[in-house]
Amino acid sequence: MFKKVLLTGALLSFFSSLSFAQDEQVTVIGSLIKGTPIDSGSPISTFSAEEIAAQGNLNIVELIKMVPGSSGMDGEANQFGSNGAEGIANVNLRGLGTNRTLVLINGKRQVTVPSRTGAGRSVNLHDLPMSALSRIEILKEGAAATYGSDAIAGVVNFITDKNFQGLRVNLAAKDMPNAEGQGNEFSITYGTELNDGTNFLLSLGTQFKPEYYSQNSDFTKYTNDVFAGGNPYGGWSSIGNPGTFLIQTDDGNANTGTAGKDALIMLGDPGCNRSGGYHDTGAASKQSLSFSDANGNQVGSAIDLNGYQGLCRYNYAYFDNIQEEQKNNQLWMEFNGEINNQNFHVEFAYGKTDVPQYATSPAYPPNNPNSTFVPNNHPALQRVYAQNPAFLTLLSKNELNGSTITDDSSPAPVHLMRTRAMASSGNPNGNPNGAETAFRKYDTYRFAFSFDGELTEGIDYSTSMNYSMTENTSTFSDTLQWKYTAALFGYGGPTCGYEVTSMGTAATGYAPTLSDGTTNVSPTDLLTTTNRPAGCGYLNVFSNAFEQAKQPYWGRTNANGDNQIGTELGGRVGANPLYDANFANSAEFMQWMVDEGQSSTESSLLTFDFTMQGVMASLAGGDAAWAFGYERRQYNLEASLDAIPGRTATNEKKDIFDGNKYPCLLPGDNRDASKRAACLAGNPIGPFMFLAPTYGRDQSQEIDSLFTEFALPITDTFDMQVALRYEDYGTVDSVDPKVVMRWSPTDDITLRFTGQTTFRAPHPDEIWDKRYTQLSFVNQTGAFKAVDITGNALLDPEEATTYNVGIITDFGTDTWTATVDYYNFEFDNPIIFENHQQLADAYAAGGASKAAVQSQIYGPGNVNDGTFSAANIGRIKANFVNGPSTETDGLDIFVKYEDAYADGMMAVGVEAAYVIDYSVAAYSIGGSQVAAAYECAGYFNINNTCRSMPDLKAKAFLNYTTDEHNLYGAVNYVSSYIDRRASGAFGSPIEIAPHTTVDATYTYSWDDYNMSFSVYNLTDELPPFAYWEMSYDPNTHSPLGRFIKVGFSYNMQ
Repeated sequence: MFKKVLLTGALLSFFSSLSFAQDEQVTVIGSLIKGTPIDSGSPISTFSAEEIAAQGNLNIVELIKMVPGSSGMDGEANQFGSNGAEGIANVNLRGLGTNRTLVLINGKRQVTVPSRTGAGRSVNLHDLPMSALSRIEILKEGAAATYGSDAIAGVVNFITDKNFQGLRVNLAAKDMPNAEGQGNEFSITYGTELNDGTNFLLSLGTQFKPEYYSQNSDFTKYTNDVFAGGNPYGGWSSIGNPGTFLIQTDDGNANTGTAGKDALIMLGDPGCNRSGGYHDTGAASKQSLSFSDANGNQVGSAIDLNGYQGLCRYNYAYFDNIQEEQKNNQLWMEFNGEINNQNFHVEFAYGKTDVPQYATSPAYPPNNPNSTFVPNNHPALQRVYAQNPAFLTLLSKNELNGSTITDDSSPAPVHLMRTRAMASSGNPNGNPNGAETAFRKYDTYRFAFSFDGELTEGIDYSTSMNYSMTENTSTFSDTLQWKYTAALFGYGGPTCGYEVTSMGTAATGYAPTLSDGTTNVSPTDLLTTTNRPAGCGYLNVFSNAFEQAKQPYWGRTNANGDNQIGTELGGRVGANPLYDANFANSAEFMQWMVDEGQSSTESSLLTFDFTMQGVMASLAGGDAAWAFGYERRQYNLEASLDAIPGRTATNEKKDIFDGNKYPCLLPGDNRDASKRAACLAGNPIGPFMFLAPTYGRDQSQEIDSLFTEFALPITDTFDMQVALRYEDYGTVDSVDPKVVMRWSPTDDITLRFTGQTTFRAPHPDEIWDKRYTQLSFVNQTGAFKAVDITGNALLDPEEATTYNVGIITDFGTDTWTATVDYYNFEFDNPIIFENHQQLADAYAAGGASKAAVQSQIYGPGNVNDGTFSAANIGRIKANFVNGPSTETDGLDIFVKYEDAYADGMMAVGVEAAYVIDYSVAAYSIGGSQVAAAYECAGYFNINNTCRSMPDLKAKAFLNYTTDEHNLYGAVNYVSSYIDRRASGAFGSPIEIAPHTTVDATYTYSWDDYNMSFSVYNLTDELPPFAYWEMSYDPNTHSPLGRFIKVGFSYNMQ
């Protein structure tokens, strides 16, 4: 409070001594003062509506992704490219994160999306009215002194065309080979002057993107075999269906193994390949099992595993989409006029984003991959034995059939398996490809008004109120653990009526206990009989369950005769010869196991500001100007789970994911108030196999700001801008100064410098103690795991010191323009959530590193006691923390030549951004190092806190314009970067190749009409190969290849 009073008093006393006068001019991004020149000391890039039209009316995602200073953005909406934010497009300047780039509309803030995503919260650019824009300004430096927190990496300001008069209609169609239809765009914009002189602007826009199935692309046509040019990271899950038997071998000899126990071996379903799976058998030497004593000497004879050793995998990426179907709509309306010599501006906007059925895997795996137990008397397993007698013989061997059987007479009574509810066969209740589907819908509203004019002689004012609100409805689904378990033991189905009352343990032979409220079923009953009540049935997780897998054919063969069926490599596998309709899983049965949740979230932002400005005494370079103001922001966030009926009458209501109602694993415990309270007080894992519970919330933040700015033209060749802002969040506050200097030593050279501090206060997400589950691949497990991201009430604000040094020149001509800028950002206490892979690596390393993270790593039985290996990690808790210090610097270059040529004007130029360094210091917990320091620039940045960061992005362009013709061409370049994981064929880091694409647009104009023809990625270059799900980097490259866009515009002035 003392700082508030001191700052306010000092500023007010200073202003009371000044005299004022100011001409009406335009304010540009990065300054509060009207009249600040566009070639000021701050690095600003501008895209006019005319420049965007010359490129074929690029949509916002296409445009922002081509900006060299933009790095690792979302927007190509698919499961792996959107960071769980399907339907959302955002901007990530300098690679510092989407939540560190501030987005403005007409200089005022816009609310961020209400849903939590792996990308953090950001403004959804799809909601912005592209057809109503006059220009886009991008300020590529920190701007907290001007705009407050969040403006760390920079600011993007979308400015509407308030003076437009006439009618403009744009139509466009996009031809996308292999997509499920054509993309299309439409907009209509109308502007006029009303009778009282008020300018009125109305704009409507709609865009549609079709689904693009990954199985229709080349991105999933890689085998799992890295030595054969395959991609083991390309969606090949180790938890399939058909599944894998996990056998703890024991030769009965106390001199071998540990306490008489020997190797855990993995035996894939004997019909894995024939049913359409991918039996990863490994080297021939692995198909032999032998036992050795402490000296390494073999004891007894080796056992031939007959080709069954190895995981039965499936490719989950085959079910996903390269691009999701998506429709966006925008409405923009604004009035600009004058009342009693005071200018007013009123705007209303509505944006809608609809992703009706984004695709995911058929079913999520269990968090503990080695936790599924199946009774040996399972009828479908008995049929597997009949179809594969050699497999029965192998499982019956005394070394493999457990301690309860002392001869080779039969397999163990229960089998530990690595499997899931659905995989190779797809989800019968999903989309036509077998993927599970869900939807995301966003509705965004904005209302704002402002007044400006002369407050008193020599003092101008501006004041505004801005309200924006976004509503989101999203669905998600998962398999209920107790239903899955009951079904494996024959008590599944929508009319069965039995529930699991206790899960199996070693003492019960890993069989559960069940009840229908009247009759109890013991573990002994489950393991000794297959008689089941009417309506109860078995879940079949074996190779005879389905008629034809929805998987790629790779010609997999096995010496035991288990060979894949198919004809075209990469095409769909053939019919399953092992299929037995008597043991098939019905669609109704599978639907009963999977429940859907639905969340409704809403975020809103109310902003009020008041600014005064004027001039001080004249300096040698002109009148010195000042500005002073106050801003109040109120941010609200609400979320709830919708208690509406489930997909069918036998499914739970859609609030089944509500952690306050369903924190326990078993349904009976969730109905018991005392047990429910105990689950909430402990580790509320919820009833699902993979996803953690979600929680309702109602949170708010109030922010008060005082700010001032001075424009000081010291001489004709040197001027300065000085700004200061105080921002108070109630619990934390910050004072951030900014200095901008511009010096023109000659007529053709201008030097510029900016230096400032910036900050970002913790968002409610980052301090909330409830967890948000993200799906992430954990190397040690070979599978995706649940990563529970949890807030931290003890977070400090993150702070950064940034500066920029640049030169502007026209080379003494009227035709050349060039700028070169060097930037530097130094972060202290950056707010991050811990990287799951770094935590897993620390756990695997053992010693002090393992001890530091042990409480955050959960394994079998949901314990975090460190007794399990890293291969058995089930889920990871990643906390929001003040992370290690970070520093980045680089260069921005822009060169343009423009002159008359023949009958028109020709412009040629190049823009480039080069990241020199992006270094992150070592990260420690409790004094123990968890992750070593690392460099991000020039790396793929999987398994750390950075995103993909090629060190050079550049664009060269040519535009030629005459009265009737406009020809635009561009060459886009992304440099190579390194995947430093041991992912190459020989275990060494590999290069992701440089990528160059060419775009061309021709526009013909006559009267009031324009016809354009655009070809993007003219030479149809596929994105460079990368070891990741879709075999390319979705944050950096577009997967669409060449596509053609034809547009038509009508402009009536």
